Amino acid sequence: MNPNLRIFLTIFCYISAVMGVVTAVINASQKPAATTSAVVAGVLGVVFLFGGMALGRRPHH
Repeated sequence: MNPNLRIFLTIFCYISAVMGVVTAVINASQKPAATTSAVVAGVLGVVFLFGGMALGRRPHH
């Protein structure tokens, strides 16, 4: 994979993870709580976090 593309995708995943977690917290703190939206946003945030971590690893030789 092109190193520049890999860096871009890693940064995109980390930003998406933060936005997913923030959206989950905001949805969960509403009155009444938007529980389904909070869970979906939280799960997507965690998925993007793991994706960013996987892309950010250095290759093993």
